[in-house]
Amino acid sequence: MSFVQQNLPAASQDQAQFSSLGSDLTAVSRGPVEEHGFRAPFIDYATEARRGSYQSRSSAGFQSMPPTMPVPMLGYQPGLHPQSADYAHQTFSGVQGPQHMDQDHIQFATYRDDMFANSQKLSPPPFSPNHNDSRTWVPWPLRPYFWVPFVVLMFCGAIGLEVALFLSNKHQGWSSGDTDRASLILHYAYTLPPVMIASIFVAMWAWTDVEIKKIQPYVDLVHGDSPPHRSLLLDYTRYNNFLVWTRAANNKHYLVALASLMVVLSLSFQPLAAALLVVRDTWWQDPDMVLSNVAAIGLNQDSQFGDLTSFLTAAGFAGASVMYDLAPPAFINGPYTVAPFELPNTVKNGTAFANTTAVKSETGCVPVPVQMSQLSGGSWSNSVSYNGCSITFQVANNSSILFGTDTPACNDYSDPEFSPVIFWFFSYQPSARASATFCYPSFSLWEVNAGVDVVTGNLTKVVELRPFTQYSNFSSSSATVTGPPLNGRAYNGVKFNLTNADQFVLARQSATQLQLPAAVYQAAVKSPQGFIASFDNNAFSTLSNEVYGVYLSLIAREIYFVADNEPITIQVKSIRKRVFVSDVAAHLLTTAMLILAFFASIIHFFHREDRRNLRLKHEPGTIASAVAFGAQTGVGEVLAGRQAESDIKEALQNRKFRIDPVTMKIVMEGEYGYESATSPMTRRRSVFEILQGQRGSRVFPKSPSSSVPQSPKTPDPRVTAPTTMT
Repeated sequence: MSFVQQNLPAASQDQAQFSSLGSDLTAVSRGPVEEHGFRAPFIDYATEARRGSYQSRSSAGFQSMPPTMPVPMLGYQPGLHPQSADYAHQTFSGVQGPQHMDQDHIQFATYRDDMFANSQKLSPPPFSPNHNDSRTWVPWPLRPYFWVPFVVLMFCGAIGLEVALFLSNKHQGWSSGDTDRASLILHYAYTLPPVMIASIFVAMWAWTDVEIKKIQPYVDLVHGDSPPHRSLLLDYTRYNNFLVWTRAANNKHYLVALASLMVVLSLSFQPLAAALLVVRDTWWQDPDMVLSNVAAIGLNQDSQFGDLTSFLTAAGFAGASVMYDLAPPAFINGPYTVAPFELPNTVKNGTAFANTTAVKSETGCVPVPVQMSQLSGGSWSNSVSYNGCSITFQVANNSSILFGTDTPACNDYSDPEFSPVIFWFFSYQPSARASATFCYPSFSLWEVNAGVDVVTGNLTKVVELRPFTQYSNFSSSSATVTGPPLNGRAYNGVKFNLTNADQFVLARQSATQLQLPAAVYQAAVKSPQGFIASFDNNAFSTLSNEVYGVYLSLIAREIYFVADNEPITIQVKSIRKRVFVSDVAAHLLTTAMLILAFFASIIHFFHREDRRNLRLKHEPGTIASAVAFGAQTGVGEVLAGRQAESDIKEALQNRKFRIDPVTMKIVMEGEYGYESATSPMTRRRSVFEILQGQRGSRVFPKSPSSSVPQSPKTPDPRVTAPTTMT
């Protein structure tokens, strides 16, 4: 038994062990030993919060010792480090004999280890070397191995979008389904993946934003002197992301405000990703193929040429095309008649392009004045003369509307089948009037690049490359056209050099001569101005040029081409559905991703600096976490029994708070331990200081050892002071 226990009454032994020594002795006996061998107080916030009441009770329990009883001296234990795991259970050396005592001041001794052998050992302080879990908890999105890959992926994704846009424009997109069903399936295949990837980026940043908002009150507390509206009463997660940034800016939590704005920006990722890939009908060229041509330039005087069947048929189609607005036949478009060639049957919709030959027919129609002379009996004689050609035609008054076609007598044209043609029209309503048009038919041969629809054979495009010569492709039979017997002259298709023609051939010639002006008359009747008004504005000349041009193109196909079979290279272009990267969506999404990646780096960089003194041991947010932060503190006592929000705000009003970076306990201004918590920074660190790894100046309180309560001593007998005993 110790010295004190041997010399105190039994009833007072327990009291002598604890109460008689007072709360200061208790703090000293449980505290760690300093490097000089003296015990420093172990801060127990629960005990210190009730320091006043315990002090009064310990003073009340103080008993004076008999003057003959020896008092043990404070034991000195060298070499005992304050961070030892057994700092709370130190041995006490009771010094025997009064020879070591100070006669004026007596200092109480500490207890030996065996007095606390059966008591429960205290845990080592947080973050001590002997503590089994001294790691600091950091939210997952704020850890470097989370946000660094996130930022890198954002930058790479933005660059990848621009590269994809470049490749899309260069290669005219990517193939899509040729059928509607395949296109529908592929629509989801190329629409969903970008949206899913964008959703992952949005979710990752939304998680980061939530963690930044949740941890912000603790960051503000660790900076020191935090008012309640910026710490204990703060919860950014309850506010809408479109508005919370304004509240954060008012609280000067600019990183939170910037993170919230980035969340709003990230909401554009999904609609932009959905519009990133679009399907367009693209003019697509398939690989070249080699087929055969069907005809080549050459004079074709077959049996149908001799019996005028080809001419009559062409005249009938020319009249029908004007009357019923028919499309031109295959390989004919306007003045061009292209040598026919084989069309690919592997393409359902497209245009075949080939470098081939063509005959370009020209009418040379011009309006000419008519000299009208009235004859006896009401008939009229009409004379026309133009460019060395003249003709006179008479009309009787037995019909109100008359028309016809013929060949004039010309000085330079000896063969009637190559001579000019006249289209004339006469009307007695409302008065006698006449119109005449001279046409000088001709043709020219060309090398052309022709586009032909693979389904209908319609000639859709003709580009003149160069004039046709004897050295051109497919020119083996062209001498009969460019040389004798034609010598480059064009058949007028109205008059023919017939020998021993039967009545049927003559009838076909008459029908052809009648069909052409009849088609012009029908076109004038259907025109907006009508037949009578067509005499006033030379409309008959325009209509004659149109009808006669179709007729010449049709007979050119039958007369100026002969059968042929030579290889020809075909390029097939068709309208295909291709998947493209949208220019607008790609640029907007790239810009948004680069902005988010840049500011995410800034946010993480500065937030890491802001929370460098925050050493959380667990994830906050649960009720147990709240109790761990605020239990056995003045904050808990202030809020005890308050449930209404207004009562809580009123209780915390005009107070300031800090958080102890070691124990992570929230301490209130005026509470014991507030000054030992982290003090606010005198200035914010600059960007250059952060980049150089320097620390901003902080104001810290004096060393805790300087404010450690000294071990109690007996009163100085030389100083008399009244003592009130309770």
